[in-house]
Amino acid sequence: MNAMTKTFDITPDRAFLQHFLTPWRTKSLSPEMVEKLKANSKTDPYAAYGYGRWLSLVNPGGACLKEAEVLLTWAGSNGVQDANAALAQLYFDGRIEADKANPGMHAFLMDSSYKLGSELAQVMTMENTIYGDYGFPEDPALVADILQKHMEKHPDCDTLYYDLLGLALQDTDPAAAEKAFRVSIDRGDIESYYSLAALYKTAGDWDRACAVAEEGARKGAVNCHRFKAGMEQDAFLALPEEQQEALHREIAEGLDYAIEHHDRFACFLKGCCLYFGNLGYQEDPVQALKPLERGCQMGHSSCFWLKANILKELGRKGVAQASLQAARLGDREQFTLEQVARGYVSGELSQYTEEIEQLWLKEYLKVNPEEEDGKDSLGIIAVYPQGFYYAMDVEEDGELDLEALAEKVEARGFDVVHYSSLLTRITKALSLEGCHVAMLVDKEGYMKDLPDNMAGTLIYGQAQEIRGTVVFVLEDDKNYTLLPMKGLQRVYMFVQLLNAATGGLVRLPSSEELESIGAGDPGGFEEYDDFDEKFDDPDIFDGYEPEQEIEEDMVSADTSFQDQLLRDIAACNLCTDILEVKLPEDPKYGFMSTEDLFYELGIMDAIEKSIEQHGGYMIDEWQFVDARQVPMDIRSRIRFR
Repeated sequence: MNAMTKTFDITPDRAFLQHFLTPWRTKSLSPEMVEKLKANSKTDPYAAYGYGRWLSLVNPGGACLKEAEVLLTWAGSNGVQDANAALAQLYFDGRIEADKANPGMHAFLMDSSYKLGSELAQVMTMENTIYGDYGFPEDPALVADILQKHMEKHPDCDTLYYDLLGLALQDTDPAAAEKAFRVSIDRGDIESYYSLAALYKTAGDWDRACAVAEEGARKGAVNCHRFKAGMEQDAFLALPEEQQEALHREIAEGLDYAIEHHDRFACFLKGCCLYFGNLGYQEDPVQALKPLERGCQMGHSSCFWLKANILKELGRKGVAQASLQAARLGDREQFTLEQVARGYVSGELSQYTEEIEQLWLKEYLKVNPEEEDGKDSLGIIAVYPQGFYYAMDVEEDGELDLEALAEKVEARGFDVVHYSSLLTRITKALSLEGCHVAMLVDKEGYMKDLPDNMAGTLIYGQAQEIRGTVVFVLEDDKNYTLLPMKGLQRVYMFVQLLNAATGGLVRLPSSEELESIGAGDPGGFEEYDDFDEKFDDPDIFDGYEPEQEIEEDMVSADTSFQDQLLRDIAACNLCTDILEVKLPEDPKYGFMSTEDLFYELGIMDAIEKSIEQHGGYMIDEWQFVDARQVPMDIRSRIRFR
């Protein structure tokens, strides 16, 4: 259904509402139709719904969401249930004037509009169930069963249901999915061209996929114009130079056309090409931010995710804000959630405190799970005046031996900072129950004229200098018993949050600094007994999935690159050094999370061997302790670009 050159009557029935049942139908409205809806939106609730839905998806100029919210709210209160369903999505995404994610309101509006007959709510429910989005359990088989039964009774139903059926079957029954897409195309729905092309691409038939996409582009399918931007970089580089130049022009024109016609995934693809320097584009992170920003305006989670990464790489502000919106839109990567937690602790996201505490700190804990088997590590974190931290083992569980601890850090005794604003935020970010983070301070710091501890002073937050070494421990909420931290993963999280709370003042120690505190011998947290399980729970580690899925069989590492990478890892001391890895110029790597890259490139065993050769050992799937008693994450030791 191509409406790009059409107008239609504004009527209170399905004949009108069907034009807004999918994002592409809505975004493909002709300029004349958009103006017609706008002109009638103040008096006709159906026109208000149509214009509000268009604004919410297109967001021209980047500042139209408030108007969209007002129009959809008014239309919904005047009986247009599809408006309530469209509004529900804005609440879930936090793309409302209140600038706050509200899953509860989303659930209420979706449920009520569904029960009152909203076809849009029904379509959204099925689509969300196929992919497991917006709080719905993933169950494509259920959707396929519902649609097949519906089509038996109503074979002439809306073509979008055939497209949904194909999407529900594409992984389990490609032949049936192809048939469903073909029915939709034969009946005039150009949206299904991209679905069919993606199906052929997944099957490895690139030529056929491109032929279908080209046909769809000729007939007006906007997303088909950027189809070739998803080709593999090695295939692009294998072409003669003249063909590369011609193909680059075609890809660039297709991406620009799609972006001009409100294709938010095209914004992400162009951002990736510019960031990585793929498909004939020059590598330029700054320029990559331009299409990504447009994709962010239209609400694409992957655009926010990549924007946050680039801002962090460039040392610019806004990383936490972009990460928060990425999380709202469905990105549950560790990078994203860690940046949200860091922004919460540092106060950068202070206006979102309630939302973060209710939603995102729980998600942050999920991607940093505590170990359930084996023996938990026990330890405390000492931060020295020079700014470095050191993780010390504690052999006994239970109340800390403060005399022995004071001797270790050369203190005469401790005063306890039970609470401060930053300590409370860190406690909440760690989701601690029954205890809180406390700070031990040398009680004779001023008498001994010890040097200032800037990190300790910031954590204390009382306009009074803290001197000497400070020690972070746990304190029981009821009887104020001082306890060690338990679990290396929680210690890792604490160090990241402490770094955020102090504006990056806390760092790893140098070899000379370790020697100065008498910590030169190998050691570390107690190794877990018989712990070899991997955290493979899909509810904990949700892989990075852009809007258009990139199938696993499309991602394969170049052998020569992989061999060289293994040699580089073997020659590197990952306990002390960071290995910078420049990925091959292939867009497939741009769609993969850091975790996926580690596995896809087959480097997990090589990393563990390197760490063991230099006095460290792995604790779980991602964490290790080095010879200096410092807990670290292997993902922080290898950086991909």
